[in-house]
Amino acid sequence: MPEHFEIGKTVMGRTIECLHFSPPSYAKAKAKAILFGAIHGDEPIGIHCLGRLAVELAAMPPGRETWIIPALNLDGLAGGSKNNANDVDLNRSFAAKNWSSDHKPGYFPGTSAESEPEAQALSALIAQTGATRLIALHSPFRTVNWDGAGQELAEAMGKLNGYGASSDIGYPTPGSFGSKYGVDQGCEVITFEIPMMDEEQAWLENRSALRFALDLP
Repeated sequence: MPEHFEIGKTVMGRTIECLHFSPPSYAKAKAKAILFGAIHGDEPIGIHCLGRLAVELAAMPPGRETWIIPALNLDGLAGGSKNNANDVDLNRSFAAKNWSSDHKPGYFPGTSAESEPEAQALSALIAQTGATRLIALHSPFRTVNWDGAGQELAEAMGKLNGYGASSDIGYPTPGSFGSKYGVDQGCEVITFEIPMMDEEQAWLENRSALRFALDLP
């Protein structure tokens, strides 16, 4: 069974939960993985996919050490809002070299880089675990986007779900998770964009791609 623990609290005090899965003892050492959903509270479809993935991993362990955070932005999720309870877009709040206080309406990056407890909790988990395969589940586009060293992985995942892969989401993303961990630190960062659809259909379309990321190279 997976280890279930807390990595932090949201602005409003909700518990950010994490599941830790270990590979079989015979598995070869591979890069550690972290997957997370709902960094934007109005993108809940990834939560269902990660929930289904967690159930499967409990029965069939991954090929690498894996942490799953089903939902990072629990306050936004509860309120149906993209941003957190401080109205910060968490995916503009990371301490990347391109973080900027300048922003478009709706993309407030916080008063300073990683000012928000949700971003702090995720960053601390990455630092503690040393994970370098980092996968964020988003909506509503239909692509497997990559930063840093993620191109090969993104292209393989994009073939499996039929979404294709891309290095450019189409607009600037200062202070994004991918900017910090992909561009600046060279990790394998995947922004896994799932179109809005029935939750179970989303899982069926993306199961093989998600398992590939955890089981294969």
